[in-house]
Amino acid sequence: MTQDSKEHGEIQDEKIKDIFNEESSPVEMSDLEIALKETDKYKNIAHRTAAELENLKRRSLQERDEIRKYGQSQLVIKVLNVLDNFNRAMDLIPNEAVAPGWKDGLDLVKRSMDNLLLTEGLIQIDALGKPFEPAEHEAILFEVNEEQDPGRVLSVVREGYKLNDRVLRAAQVTVSKTP
Repeated sequence: MTQDSKEHGEIQDEKIKDIFNEESSPVEMSDLEIALKETDKYKNIAHRTAAELENLKRRSLQERDEIRKYGQSQLVIKVLNVLDNFNRAMDLIPNEAVAPGWKDGLDLVKRSMDNLLLTEGLIQIDALGKPFEPAEHEAILFEVNEEQDPGRVLSVVREGYKLNDRVLRAAQVTVSKTP
């Protein structure tokens, strides 16, 4: 400890003794009040900082869970586009155009892809015949239909999907309307 720091410590000790001495002046008492107010101020800052740290930890955990849950969504969207093309190709294959067993093999590949996406939390949106829901459906065409209530989905042009209960791709649908 240097000489200056010893002297500073002794001066501080003297001030503290004076503050608690009954003969201390009102000016010295206000120094105590100022010190106590500063102490309270720093305690409040410490409490706020601790609360902010807890909030940051909680938000970080939530964000990590969100990334874990929905991080693969871009990959799943790309796979869905491939699966859409595969389904269109399967629909265009005439049964008599392929050797026996080929179509069954392709159906097996499709089922495997569907099961893989299902295990990752992907669910197809059931739209046909349901009321139009803007959060899940994208209306690309309106048709006059007197047999259906207005606002009902008449056909599905492109399937929609949810990933862990969040809409990943809205279903493109045709919606009924009144004449």
